[in-house]
Amino acid sequence: MNNQASFNTDVAVIGAGPVGLFCVFQCGMLKMSTHVIDALPATGGQCTALYPEKPIYDIPAAPAINAQDLIRKLEAQIKPFKPEVHLDQQVVALERQGQQWQLTTASGMSITAKAVIIAAGAG
Repeated sequence: MNNQASFNTDVAVIGAGPVGLFCVFQCGMLKMSTHVIDALPATGGQCTALYPEKPIYDIPAAPAINAQDLIRKLEAQIKPFKPEVHLDQQVVALERQGQQWQLTTASGMSITAKAVIIAAGAG
């Protein structure tokens, strides 16, 4: 796949798991545009990929919530901020260019951002 698309944004979030999605929400509250990049084919990270029905007990204000429901709620929470989500995209380079960051994916997509949040989780 060769995806030569190029984007500009305030914040690039690497990782579309629960932490990455919550970062998008926080950026949205500050009126920052976001692009989210994840190597997996769906948002949710390991919550979605490995244990969607497993209860999670350490989420504030939720005594217990299953992983899939948590991701659905986070997706609903970020929807008003209209983040751009790029799935099946593995970030292979991250370079500082002046006052901005340049991300490049394995498919050739590039994103220029004022800030980068790495929420790559993986366990």
